Amino acid sequence: MPIIRSAEIKFTSGLVENIRRRVLVSPDRGSGAITLGEVIMNPGAELPIHTHRVEEAIVITRGTATAVLGGETCTLDPSDVILAPAGIKHMLANRGKEPTEFLFFYPAIEVRLDRV
Repeated sequence: MPIIRSAEIKFTSGLVENIRRRVLVSPDRGSGAITLGEVIMNPGAELPIHTHRVEEAIVITRGTATAVLGGETCTLDPSDVILAPAGIKHMLANRGKEPTEFLFFYPAIEVRLDRV
């Protein structure tokens, strides 16, 4: 069983300005069926509305986030979870003054993001 030391995995700039991410669990690290990653969003950063072909779970670990899931908008605090079903539009934004951090989980190893 692989032991993954997150401190050894560097964050990279993502597709969106002011957002850094790193993938912690993936096929490169021994996964056969899941993807797990970590994201840091600076104040003002926003992930655009998008969908996936698989469900996605997001756990806020630090700060707060404004989330849109389908037609509902809410504020998420640390330990809050959002479950975005496959094909449902969703987004996250950091409207606060401190960084927002979260973990994302997919039940698949090949996940495609479709911007809408």
